[in-house]
Amino acid sequence: MRMLGRTSLVLGLACLVQAPAVSAQTTGFETFKWYVGGQAGVMIFETPAQTRGGIFTAGGNLLITAKRTGLLISVEEGIKKDQVSAIVDATAPGGSRQIRFNDTRKYSFSLVAFPLRTIAQPYVGLGVGWLQTVKEYPQGTFATPADRAAAQSSAESAGSLGFGSLLGGLQFRVSRFMLFGQYQLTTAAAGGKLFEGVTHTFTGGLRVSLGDARENTGGASAD
Repeated sequence: MRMLGRTSLVLGLACLVQAPAVSAQTTGFETFKWYVGGQAGVMIFETPAQTRGGIFTAGGNLLITAKRTGLLISVEEGIKKDQVSAIVDATAPGGSRQIRFNDTRKYSFSLVAFPLRTIAQPYVGLGVGWLQTVKEYPQGTFATPADRAAAQSSAESAGSLGFGSLLGGLQFRVSRFMLFGQYQLTTAAAGGKLFEGVTHTFTGGLRVSLGDARENTGGASAD
């Protein structure tokens, strides 16, 4: 599982290195623009019943730039079945019930800064978001239908959490397109959740410019 995360990172950086050459006047950042795009990569996480490992993720993103800053909004789906976790359940043997879940979904909102106007342009960001499991399946036996319903409700609640995040990335602009690779670190999940500890996400992708994010009144945008 760890090898999958390292391989995805290496492949993403290799794709960026192979980006087409652009003139020295073309930098990665344009002020007051809308960009929309997609990305794919790997999210690495741990659960109370499963060691740290990675799953494939894919999703979309929206970037709105201002003068050297921007707002980045993204939605990502982690795709893998039969992930294993556990919750506290007094009706289960030993007081712990195994939960299996399929897939994850993450919503992220980040304020990003572009400190350098270079062809290979780094960016950093701070943000918040929401991470959830998509479908939960409590395991084991249940004495009554009410116990089963209570376990299902507890599993759904434990599968959702809010987080803070730190973001870092590198992008190249080619005409109206932006090639990028980035890393996101989230804060650790609280106790009692299906996730445990921090998550790491490595992604690469492409954004395309949709035009100006504000009305153009004439003249070039200030740096």
